[in-house]
Amino acid sequence: MSVFVKVNCAAIPGELLESELFGYEEGSFTGAKKGGKAGKFEIADGGTIFLDEIGELPLHMQVKLLRVLQEKEIERIGAPGTFSIDVRVIAATNRNLEEMVKKGEFRMDLYYRLKVVEINIPSLRERIKDIGILANYFLEKYEHIMKKRVPGIDDAALRLLTLYDWPGNIRELENIIERALNIVDEGKPISAEHLPEEITGHKEMTGMRSLAEIMEETERTTILDYLAMTGGNKSRTAKQLGVSRTTLYEKMNKYGLLS
Repeated sequence: MSVFVKVNCAAIPGELLESELFGYEEGSFTGAKKGGKAGKFEIADGGTIFLDEIGELPLHMQVKLLRVLQEKEIERIGAPGTFSIDVRVIAATNRNLEEMVKKGEFRMDLYYRLKVVEINIPSLRERIKDIGILANYFLEKYEHIMKKRVPGIDDAALRLLTLYDWPGNIRELENIIERALNIVDEGKPISAEHLPEEITGHKEMTGMRSLAEIMEETERTTILDYLAMTGGNKSRTAKQLGVSRTTLYEKMNKYGLLS
């Protein structure tokens, strides 16, 4: 079976990219491993290398990658020469490389060298029918990882997912399903209450009081304030509040203010 190597160009610090992609010889720099290290291209020799987030590749590394594509050879850091490799390169990005080329952020020659066979995958917001399929795929994935059984996603939650704009694309969907699986009770389906505010359109109600509770708290506080101002004189307090003494006593009794 041929080798398949994945590389996230955005996840590797710029100063480490060259050694990660092309490898290095022993003693080529401080901290270099004894015996050196093979790079991702060398590991993928005879197979395929997938360069994700290619739009994040620094310009100096774009030059080196172009040479690999044109000459079909690589050079380890600190090595006296190059050696040939046979690798199929697949690159992906969510950035507009044509615009980057115009701005001088991406080399034109590398862009056209990569653009041999182009496949345009629309963003998630343009593939509404795929949302349910992908959501259930991620649900099964994290059920297995967390060893937690959840009987699917209910219709209301699925509808909310299809109405969302998905600025973070598929990675955002995966993150939201993972989050939901963390908070849903085992044996119950994911519902709207397990989705974040940006999906549901409303804040979580945890810790919020009812209108009746707020009114009672306000009433109790007001009675206490007026009693303090009148020195505890209940007749004057009732008059200031515009209620009878009987009503005042009933409310003080209700709120436990009678000593």
